Amino acid sequence: MLVLGGALSYHFTFQVEKIYKPERCSAPVRIYSGNVSAYLVLDFMYSTNNNTGVVSVSGTYRENNKVVGTVRREVAYSWTENKNEVRLHSTSINKMSNDESLPDNVMDDILPDFYVYPDKNITYSILPQDEKGFLFTVGQRPIFFCAH
Repeated sequence: MLVLGGALSYHFTFQVEKIYKPERCSAPVRIYSGNVSAYLVLDFMYSTNNNTGVVSVSGTYRENNKVVGTVRREVAYSWTENKNEVRLHSTSINKMSNDESLPDNVMDDILPDFYVYPDKNITYSILPQDEKGFLFTVGQRPIFFCAH
């Protein structure tokens, strides 16, 4: 009886986590523009139940190979789907003031507006790659791979 109770408890907990725990994937991203580079990690957490999520953006910003700032923000978003395309809409931006040291006008030089300002959109094609993760593309061009 004790084993049956334990098994039922585990099954119930697994089902509840599956419903309420968001899915996630992570992507390392490197951005280069002239003498500027950024080494970022995008951590997507999302719920397919209500088409919402949060992407955490963290990393370093360099000029002439010297770190001059850090990035640490969370972008809350919702999304809509149309065939193979997913349109993400930023609903709020939460900057970690103790960690982030770059102003928005620097961030919008290296990142799309979706990651910098609320109420902005970005459209990706998101292609599942078996159980390994997702390939984010714009048109036919791969942008990054987001691993589970």
